[in-house]
Amino acid sequence: MVAACVVLVAGCGGSSGGFAERANDACSDANERVRALGPEPPLLTVEQADWLEKLTRIDRETVATLRVLEPRDDDPGPISSMLSGFERGLAHRAAIARASREDDFPMLRSEVDAANVEFGRARTLAEQHGLDQCALLGRVDR
Repeated sequence: MVAACVVLVAGCGGSSGGFAERANDACSDANERVRALGPEPPLLTVEQADWLEKLTRIDRETVATLRVLEPRDDDPGPISSMLSGFERGLAHRAAIARASREDDFPMLRSEVDAANVEFGRARTLAEQHGLDQCALLGRVDR
């Protein structure tokens, strides 16, 4: 099954006044909300498109939360880069949902691949900063 794997992440080192803990808590909450959606419906269906739109809302809300939590006293580069990557990946979600509604597998595949490039970079940064819960964000198989 082709999966629109999406990850939302933020992270930093231990010197950020508890950012990692707060970020992981926010991501854990998002992961629970995604699990509550149930498994991803079959590809190229209206049900899948609707499910992806719900997942995207959760992801965008989580990115916004992580932006607020982002520490201001540390080097913002890695955290900002992660969040920007996830925002770029999420920008592909509308096209993925549209392709699913229109039964357009080539477009679906292309958009999923493009989104996963962005999400993969962000996931790597999250893992480097010990944000295990955030590294799961957005994945359809949480």
